[in-house]
Amino acid sequence: MSQPQLSPPEYDSPGGLIAGSVIMWIISTLCVGLRFYSKRWKRQGYITADWLILVAAVFATGMTVMEIYGVKEQALGYPLGASIEDPKAVNGRLNKAKHIELSFLLLGIATLGLIKLSVCFLFWHLFARVVFRRFLMVWIAIIIVWTLSFVLAGLLECGSHLKALFGQPQAYLDHCGSAIPTGYAMVGSDVATDLITLLIPIPVIFSMKMDRRTRFLTLLTFMIGALSVGASIAKAYIYIKASLGLWTSDAISMLTGLSIWNLAEVHIGIVAACGPTLRPILARILPTESLLSLMSLLGVSSNTSKQKELPSFVKMPDADSVEQLQPGVEKVGSKGADGPRGVRQYEMESWNDAESERRGPTHV
Repeated sequence: MSQPQLSPPEYDSPGGLIAGSVIMWIISTLCVGLRFYSKRWKRQGYITADWLILVAAVFATGMTVMEIYGVKEQALGYPLGASIEDPKAVNGRLNKAKHIELSFLLLGIATLGLIKLSVCFLFWHLFARVVFRRFLMVWIAIIIVWTLSFVLAGLLECGSHLKALFGQPQAYLDHCGSAIPTGYAMVGSDVATDLITLLIPIPVIFSMKMDRRTRFLTLLTFMIGALSVGASIAKAYIYIKASLGLWTSDAISMLTGLSIWNLAEVHIGIVAACGPTLRPILARILPTESLLSLMSLLGVSSNTSKQKELPSFVKMPDADSVEQLQPGVEKVGSKGADGPRGVRQYEMESWNDAESERRGPTHV
């Protein structure tokens, strides 16, 4: 029986794959570094969210190294000339690509879980609303279960016949029949959890008493997480496209596409998770005055005396103002809030301090 004609190969630029991997790694590593530098600069304590994103960055570095190694070994980025279902395609190069892809799958799921948990713990430290925290406890548990479940599903996709993943196509079909449906469930739930995590802070933000400009900037800061949602949607599309084209796609090209988009989702997720915490640093180097002037022209800001100050939403409210800001909220200074006051105040006072430093030497 003749094999179907292959579609034109994709992801066949080794230099582009290496360059893209390195650039994404530099950007995500820079964001994590700035996040920790910002804390050190403001003499603020590190919180759980910081350590989780640091571990995720270490895992992402390992994935970047694997991507570059795969290209150097011609296991990725060099078309094979046969589909993954072609018995003649089984060779050392394809099996090495499959080993790399399995490592990407397991490490990628673990890294995405760490990123989602980091964002959830950041929300935990920023918002003191009791009902909100109860929901977060449930959501954090769901993310942990999601991560562990799909890591185990990846390890056990062929049951006790793990070698079938690297053998003949018929052996794969006989023992790994649940792999593709599990993959659909994984990419679908990945998009769903990213989207829900993105939407979590919106009700809290709208319940706060703030002017339009402050609410706009607050939402804009947290909506940087939409980048992560977009990346997960792109990876889901690539996975579905690859699974539907097992007989017509070049084997190496298909595995390369899955690996590079998995890597992209991880790095973009790290950047998105660090976004809200980078405001103190960005306030020192970006033209914030010009931005606020433009927003005033667009009618986003209002003519109140507070408009000269940058929004202060990424810190916990002071104990004196917490009841006014969020009725029913546990006082920040009370026992059972979320730790030392310096941790609860977090990043937003840094934004205001940085802006004062930009305006003149009176900043202490």
